[in-house]
Amino acid sequence: MGGLSVKSKSFKRQFIIAFIKILILSFIFSFVSFFIWIRVFDHISYPANYYEKQIGDIVQNINENYENVLDKSFENKMNEIIPHKGILYQVLNKDGNIVYGTLNNKIIQSKKDLITNINSIKSFNGKSFARIIPILDKDNNIKGAIVLSYKLVSTQKTDNTILFLLTKSMIFLPFIFIIIFTFIYAKKLSKDIDKPVNILLNASEKIKNRDLNFTIEYNENNEFTKLCNAFEDMRANLKNSLINQWDLEQKRKENISNIAHDLKTPLTIVSTYSEALIDGAVNEDKFKDYIDVIKRNNKRALILLDDMNKISNIENPNFILEPIEINIIEFVKLKEKDYKLLCEEKGIDFKIDIIDSREKNFIDKFDIESLEQVLDNCISNSIRYTEKGESIRLNILCNDEEIEFSIIDTGKGFSNEDLKNLFNKFYKGDKSRSFTTGHSGLGMYIAKTIVEKHGGNIKAYNNPKGAIIEFNIKPM
Repeated sequence: MGGLSVKSKSFKRQFIIAFIKILILSFIFSFVSFFIWIRVFDHISYPANYYEKQIGDIVQNINENYENVLDKSFENKMNEIIPHKGILYQVLNKDGNIVYGTLNNKIIQSKKDLITNINSIKSFNGKSFARIIPILDKDNNIKGAIVLSYKLVSTQKTDNTILFLLTKSMIFLPFIFIIIFTFIYAKKLSKDIDKPVNILLNASEKIKNRDLNFTIEYNENNEFTKLCNAFEDMRANLKNSLINQWDLEQKRKENISNIAHDLKTPLTIVSTYSEALIDGAVNEDKFKDYIDVIKRNNKRALILLDDMNKISNIENPNFILEPIEINIIEFVKLKEKDYKLLCEEKGIDFKIDIIDSREKNFIDKFDIESLEQVLDNCISNSIRYTEKGESIRLNILCNDEEIEFSIIDTGKGFSNEDLKNLFNKFYKGDKSRSFTTGHSGLGMYIAKTIVEKHGGNIKAYNNPKGAIIEFNIKPM
């Protein structure tokens, strides 16, 4: 009943194989059962023609007794000769009238009917038969007749009713075996199906309870493996999505905390110095100094708010670049004046070197406001960490496919922590997170985001002396 293992097959194939096995096994068991039944049949039932075969002996006994059979006193003897369990009889005189017997129904209606049907067999309903046997005297004259009624059906031989009923039900054996083997294989298939179903139900319950710290392991070669793998992928993706959501929420909280912290210092200073001025507690000779402090810290707060506004814009999913046609060389030369002015205030030497290797268009499309923001942030970063007497170089390489920018300074360079976190939000390169350096920690993050939206990349590394920031953008 075992057969080949179905665990390594698809459930579709399992059902087909199970169906074939059910039919084959039912046929084999039915055949064996019928064979056994035939072998023991004689011990349980009489064959259908059992009583018909005895009629010959009955006729011989009747003929030996001649006219005595017509005497009613012979009835007891006749009951011994004829097995009334399977054969009923009537003894008729020569006029066709019943003398005695165990058969009540009148088979012969008249003397003429008797003569017509003598030595014949009447059939009733295809299974019941009546044989009319003549009663002869010594001179072979007909003195009457005996009607023997019997059926051509199998009759019970044993007194064990259960065993007899069992033989009667043999015709249903194939269906019984089909039911039995269907139940066996259905239970086996159900067991194979229950395992992945229970795994998926347990996984669903865990997800419902917000528990994603589990794995779905089911590696059988069937349809449920694909379903379990898809469910596991869904769980992993859901977990990653939630982790990202939690990270974003944490970053949002950190951003709010950072903004609050960064705004608190300048606003506190503005508030303190404003109150001092309002209270009239400031000498006239320090009045201008107080105004300068208020102005400087107000400017720092505005820088942070402006940067936050820019981040809000560029991180918005609906943000799109707005390119315009422009000659990038002319644009950079205009910016050179601004950068030189900023560097001169700090005593820094600034220079631009441009290599234009373009062979096609000299007018390209760029989101020039965004590009200006990137350059301003990168140059400002270099100015911030470059001391008086040192230099900053802006090298530009123009190709038909892209524009490459390199900002090279001779300042103090980047620390390992700077190189790791330079393009992260609110990273300032110092632990105090104060405004002593005059920046919000968002400039390089903004630059990176804008460059990537232009299809480019930005990176930072150290020179033997100083730092280098490189980025590229593609015409649109």
